[in-house]
Amino acid sequence: MSISGLKIISSVFLGLSVFSIGGPLVGELVATIAPVFPQKATLYARDLGIPYEEVAFQTSDQLILRGWFFPTSDKNAPAILYAPATAHDLRSGISLVTPLHNAGYHVLLFSYRGHGLSDGDRFGFTYGALESKDIDAAVKFLKETKGIQQIGAIGHSVGAVSILLSAARNPDIDVVVAASPFNNMEEIWETNRPLIFPKPLLDLSMRVSELRKGYTRDQIRPEDVIAQIAPRPILFIHGSEDKRITHEQAMRLYNTAQEPKRMWLVEGASHGEVRSPVLDYLIMNIIDFFNDSFEAGQD
Repeated sequence: MSISGLKIISSVFLGLSVFSIGGPLVGELVATIAPVFPQKATLYARDLGIPYEEVAFQTSDQLILRGWFFPTSDKNAPAILYAPATAHDLRSGISLVTPLHNAGYHVLLFSYRGHGLSDGDRFGFTYGALESKDIDAAVKFLKETKGIQQIGAIGHSVGAVSILLSAARNPDIDVVVAASPFNNMEEIWETNRPLIFPKPLLDLSMRVSELRKGYTRDQIRPEDVIAQIAPRPILFIHGSEDKRITHEQAMRLYNTAQEPKRMWLVEGASHGEVRSPVLDYLIMNIIDFFNDSFEAGQD
């Protein structure tokens, strides 16, 4: 074979190697980057026609998170916060505000670090490791700044994971609605691994993500801590056609949780559809779950 032929083969091999290693990293970066938050995004809150406050509060590592607080007339009413999925900010919870507010709840929407108008690196999403600390900060804000005594939380996907991780260490979260949470970081990466990428390369990509963003996969294992949430109630919502988190995985997490707990399996719903339209469609049932749970907590 000629020298030029060897150069071509070497170049192709090098290109494939770079693609094989860099492909998952680029894909992970694109999939988790915070969305652009334009100036007109505040219209989402204004268009509801509900009085609201632009609020800010600090995390344990000194970042400022920002969001919208929709107070109800009863200062003693419980509050519900919404935790977004990957690559979403507070706007993704806006459709839940009106029914929750009409049901008599204060509502808090906020953006994780690096998202929306919150401080932080918009390339630094950590699959719930640091986002769960943002949930901690939001709960502390509601409890200490707003004086709210009962707090419920709704989260979708990584938002659900972040709430579970936070609630396991934070007794101030009284009720949890977890839509499409996963068991642990390794499993969600493996379930969604493209077939063209060998597992060792995906493991390398995971390690690079950990090192670059400053977290560890051991911090993202809701299945290891979910039992600590009891006796506070958890409602799980899962789509039967969810390809990112299988039915078997969802049931394993449910079975690991302690009573009181419920599982709603939504026939035909994919992972993304569990957020929209399913949560919007089921919101009145979810409100009933909150009502019953808060009343039981007062007994």
